[in-house]
Amino acid sequence: MRMDNKKFNFRLACIMGVGGLLRFFYVLFSTIYERQYDIGMIDLDAGHTVSGGHLAYIQYLYHNWHLPDMDPTTVYQFHHPPLHHYVCAAWMKFCSVFIKNTDILEESIQAVPFLCSLLILWVLYLIVKQFALTDKTKLFVMALFCVHPSLILLSGSVNNDAMALLFTLLTVYTTMVWCRTKTLVSLMGIALSIALGMCTKQNVAEMAFPVAAVFLYELIKEWKKSGFPAKRIGHFAVFGLVSIPLGMSFYVRNLIKYNTPLVWVYELAEDSWQYTGHIPVINRFLWPVPTELVDNLTHFRIGCGYNVWMQIIRTSVLGEWDMDGVGRSVKLLAVVLMLFGALLAAWSLAVFVDVFVLRCKKYSIAMPNRILFLGGYVVNMLFYLVFAYRYPQECSMHFRYIEITLLFPAVALGFWLQGTDKTWMRWGAGLLLAAFAVCSACMTIVWGVTAG
Repeated sequence: MRMDNKKFNFRLACIMGVGGLLRFFYVLFSTIYERQYDIGMIDLDAGHTVSGGHLAYIQYLYHNWHLPDMDPTTVYQFHHPPLHHYVCAAWMKFCSVFIKNTDILEESIQAVPFLCSLLILWVLYLIVKQFALTDKTKLFVMALFCVHPSLILLSGSVNNDAMALLFTLLTVYTTMVWCRTKTLVSLMGIALSIALGMCTKQNVAEMAFPVAAVFLYELIKEWKKSGFPAKRIGHFAVFGLVSIPLGMSFYVRNLIKYNTPLVWVYELAEDSWQYTGHIPVINRFLWPVPTELVDNLTHFRIGCGYNVWMQIIRTSVLGEWDMDGVGRSVKLLAVVLMLFGALLAAWSLAVFVDVFVLRCKKYSIAMPNRILFLGGYVVNMLFYLVFAYRYPQECSMHFRYIEITLLFPAVALGFWLQGTDKTWMRWGAGLLLAAFAVCSACMTIVWGVTAG
């Protein structure tokens, strides 16, 4: 049932507003060194000293305004493509006109991921709008995105994760727009989204596979209907001429200049405390040792770090937050948040299979969107699992590598809820989301209160 436009817009604004406020609160009270990943250090007062990490990368560009003139594999995290780091450096250059305190200037970097996190919510809404969902269902799905802890944590992450997710979502959205319009302009939207995403982080390229599958489907359909699609092939050629050189520019530069492989990943040593290669594969990728799982829950620890599914559950709502110094009540909140998150994830995944595989015709999902969502989920999960297997470290199993997979099951859950005639199911989903939202908001407050 469609509600009044004013009522819908008001409720959507309230939900988005809550999401924005949670992100603003988190960024306001969290420094650039809290709950971060691979950041290293930044010290603008130290001049042109080269150290490692994302913050050092930003500082290098801030001082020199050109790509590092050394082999990027020899400096920690400098192997990443530079778009996010350039934007952060440019933002600091702008702020330096008004801000002379270097500590405040360094903290201002968080403005970039914060803006990305708000744009992520907007693009998620644009994607949700593409489907035949009721207004109430759209609000439900957007509420889930607005309160999900992983997306809140992104708002303050000064590495390139937030911008990479933004371009990945833009790739999904522009592909859906192109499927509807088939114009060269919308095709260029996909090309720029993928290319700029690859200039931000290399795993954005994973979405190129389901996009290519959509292209192939549409090409075959047009060929059967109208004969050889010369114009469409010409459009795809232009797409390749735009996306490939731009997207591959940084990687090809490093290959030519430093003989760096096109796909290069920093590897931790086997003596790292995070190493999981000594754990049997069955316990890493199927189920954890039951006694350790029970022990972790009993003592309110967030462990079983060797098991990929436990790591997904933990890092999707808590990141890699070290909880050694917090009280039992916070640990209890963390466990409850994990359990609610796991229930939502399991439910969403089950209905994702139902909506996009088993009964897609019932839900009137167009084949290109079905290919895009199903392919997007499967491809990203396969790359993630292969990555976790090839690089057996706890950090390799972090949910931030597959945050795009929040989108696909969430939309499926929306379809399933509006299609079910069981009132108790809808109420149950609403109560579960409400409980998850309350726990997420409480955890965000904890993060702010316990910030350094």
